[in-house]
Amino acid sequence: MSIIYSGEITCPVCGTKTFRYVEILYETPFFGNVLLQSGYCSNCGYRLFDVEYAEVGRPIRVIFKAKDGIDVAKSLLIRSKTGVIYSPDLGFSLEPGSHGEPMITTVEGFMYKIIDYAERLKALEPENAAKIDGFINTVYEKIEKGGFTLIVEDSLGKSFIQPYRPETVTVEYLE
Repeated sequence: MSIIYSGEITCPVCGTKTFRYVEILYETPFFGNVLLQSGYCSNCGYRLFDVEYAEVGRPIRVIFKAKDGIDVAKSLLIRSKTGVIYSPDLGFSLEPGSHGEPMITTVEGFMYKIIDYAERLKALEPENAAKIDGFINTVYEKIEKGGFTLIVEDSLGKSFIQPYRPETVTVEYLE
């Protein structure tokens, strides 16, 4: 860990020179070198917390085929800020958006997150509740039994799936 910068600078919100800001270069086990940025303005209360990648890899596509519930429970999913995760079998896609957050979890934990998102969608679209309930039930079944494909694509090459069984993952480098 090394401090790149630490000091007071002009606040990007209120324009006063009361923004305490620090940048730290830190090596992480999954994402390599990252730049941690943190700041607080004592005048207006604006806060900043961000993580940027200090290095990039090759664009990558990781294809994971969960054979059974053990693959789902014991395989790790590492998604960077730029990783897109989708399942052609289950019909969903999770894109990171403008400020995507990195995620380190099991495939099972990720699938429960998909269920949480679907529950929120059901509240927003009550007219589609029956269809969403069917999707949720299918995801619960796939968590227990496997039998689906999960694909992670990352333009910076920082996302991957650490499988319980190596034969369940295929890695493709993209152009």
